Amino acid sequence: MTGRTISKRERTRHQLLSAAAKVFAEKGVEAGSIQEITAVAGVANGTFYNYFQTKEAILEAAAIHFGVTFCERIKASYAHIEDGAERMAIGGRQYMTLALEQPQLARFMLSVALSSRIWDEQVRPYIQADLMLGIRQKRFRVASREAAMNLIMGTNLAAVRSLTSGEAGRAHITAVAASILRGLGMEPTEADEVARRPLPPLPPA
Repeated sequence: MTGRTISKRERTRHQLLSAAAKVFAEKGVEAGSIQEITAVAGVANGTFYNYFQTKEAILEAAAIHFGVTFCERIKASYAHIEDGAERMAIGGRQYMTLALEQPQLARFMLSVALSSRIWDEQVRPYIQADLMLGIRQKRFRVASREAAMNLIMGTNLAAVRSLTSGEAGRAHITAVAASILRGLGMEPTEADEVARRPLPPLPPA
């Protein structure tokens, strides 16, 4: 607990974001409506427009809110792990597991991740921190940091798409994680071993 008092406006905005994530995850981006979001949030329809002008605006904000919250949960889950390579594998595998087990939610996030500059700004630091840790520990050997980030983010997003579409199954998660570690310069045998380590449990949302 930080002890900071949350204002009524912050609390209402958070209710709307959580409700939007729930609606879009259950109904899909196209079918989800503002009326359903306000009903789930327990606020009047008119209240929505005090915070967001359009459905597209809350779509982006809700996806980023969920994405950052999910990153924070992943970060908390591996706080006891010092190996940057294992942290990298855990982060990617958790997102891919989400795509497999909650495809509607993952598709909703993917729709924003592919086009939002703000998503990139908010989520990228978590991935970059693991990359830099692995480089400092000499676990990764990369041609450039930006090329490595493109490899990680592009591969994970493509894998999420394959998993949500049903083109790939659970075995794909470990294979992709191992492939990323190999691409970052790890020896194949070691990369495969790290990618198969048990996932630490996520703390509650």
